[in-house]
Amino acid sequence: MSELRVRNAASGSGWRIWPDPELIPSGSLVEASDCLFELVDTPGAGDADLFIDDVALEALRTRDASTARWRWSPGFHAGSVECQLRIGSRRATFDVLLDPAQHKLTRDAFDTMVREILEDSFALFSLSAFHKSVARGDGRRPPPIARLQFLRSRIAEIVRIVEAIDAAPRRELRAEERVVALHQAAGATGAEILKSFRSGRIVAVHPATPLHPGLAGRLPQRIVKRVRRSSLDRREHREMKACLRLWSGWLAAAATAVASAAASPDAVAHGWPRRLRRLAHRLDGLIALPLFESVGEAQPRVTASAVWQGDPKYRRFQRLYRDMSLGIASLFGDFLDMPLARTFDLYELWCFLRLLRAAAEREKIGAANMQTLFLADASGLTIAANAVSVPIDGTGLTLCFQRRYREYWREADGIGSFSRDMQPDIVIEQRPTAKNEGTLRLIVIDAKYRIGGGLNDALSSAHMYRDAIVRGHDAGIEGAVTAAYLLAPDAPFLSPEWRQTRLPGRLFHPDYRRRFRFGAVTLQPGMAMGEIQAALDAMIADATATEHAQ
Repeated sequence: MSELRVRNAASGSGWRIWPDPELIPSGSLVEASDCLFELVDTPGAGDADLFIDDVALEALRTRDASTARWRWSPGFHAGSVECQLRIGSRRATFDVLLDPAQHKLTRDAFDTMVREILEDSFALFSLSAFHKSVARGDGRRPPPIARLQFLRSRIAEIVRIVEAIDAAPRRELRAEERVVALHQAAGATGAEILKSFRSGRIVAVHPATPLHPGLAGRLPQRIVKRVRRSSLDRREHREMKACLRLWSGWLAAAATAVASAAASPDAVAHGWPRRLRRLAHRLDGLIALPLFESVGEAQPRVTASAVWQGDPKYRRFQRLYRDMSLGIASLFGDFLDMPLARTFDLYELWCFLRLLRAAAEREKIGAANMQTLFLADASGLTIAANAVSVPIDGTGLTLCFQRRYREYWREADGIGSFSRDMQPDIVIEQRPTAKNEGTLRLIVIDAKYRIGGGLNDALSSAHMYRDAIVRGHDAGIEGAVTAAYLLAPDAPFLSPEWRQTRLPGRLFHPDYRRRFRFGAVTLQPGMAMGEIQAALDAMIADATATEHAQ
């Protein structure tokens, strides 16, 4: 019998994934490690092809004509991947789940970052001077890759939730009038019989029939009965159906836009038109479920109701509706045009927008200050890719993203690098104010999407920025960076004393940061805004303290 097995190239352990897939233990298949796929007991196995996310795998030589073997190096590909086996005219599609490597986070974190980037962008955009609707893309501009990755994960969850709702849907009882013949009107009430006298023929009944004397032995030939019927045609199902139809149409239009985009051939974008059409087809399949057979039409939106709020399955669909509304909005930017493999770049933008929104919710940022962050035109809303500076009114602080520091003798304010150009991820500039006298202070922040031992390798960039960015004056140069920090999704265990805490956990210790004005701060996708504000306050407080703890 033909079967396809997957093996861990290092351990040699294998599991059947087609047909009748076996349960793969957690941690057996991880990203950044090679996997081997073996097709056994299959005539003509040499002509078989295996695709993962529409990309053909590297075929290896075998000594048996009934066996085929492929190697896959997933890189950062944690989560579910779609595999397709082609044997002649036969095709089989199935999923394989990869666990994340220890030094990275999961694909869910990628989705969370994209969602929060979109949410923060709209929240900050509402503070700007622009007045433009960005609720939904028009399909003329190809969506960025990160948004497509995000939507793809949401569609898979939508399919699971809608199928679960279809298995046990919420029904409602509807009263309706049904006309039945006299001999079928068992159980009719007196009010229904009297109402039926108003129309139709009146017939005489057998004298032995027990009737009220007032009826004089006569009854209507047809009785109008009021019955209650269980129905699936309720508002929540109508809205759900309309949303599925809207998303399917958007995905089909996006597939056409991506396919027709005059972009350079890129392996990242290759195959996305086919994937988007497949996602649209999956949504069309949901509309054909029995749940929606007798459901009417409605506007494609989710309105508040007890069912949306009270039923866990319906409440989950409501949250997915919000995610999809963010995902199909006409929001663009270079940092959204990246695949899962470049999660570290997305983390940089996510950290900046989270810190900026945390400051915006606490302080009043003027509309004019947001002008450098967005570009609004006929095609939609675009996030600036680099060189963004947003002043925070009344505090003397300016949040900068990807600001470039040239040689200090070429800068008007004399602040720059004494070697090559430097471009930190995030810089907090604190300029002198009435409350804060002195010179300009710089807090340099480097966002690193790493955890554990991977942070040790990232320390060099923080040291480099702190030492190389200086302030020039007539007497020479002096350091311009007051503090340098790393932002990372790691949250290590900390000992009471920083000297007793091993690296890299020592970098996160508050006393260590306060003493050296150097270290790391935890910023994880999904953190509450209050925690983001606390992290921002901690960095500013440590960097601006007048005395170090000894």
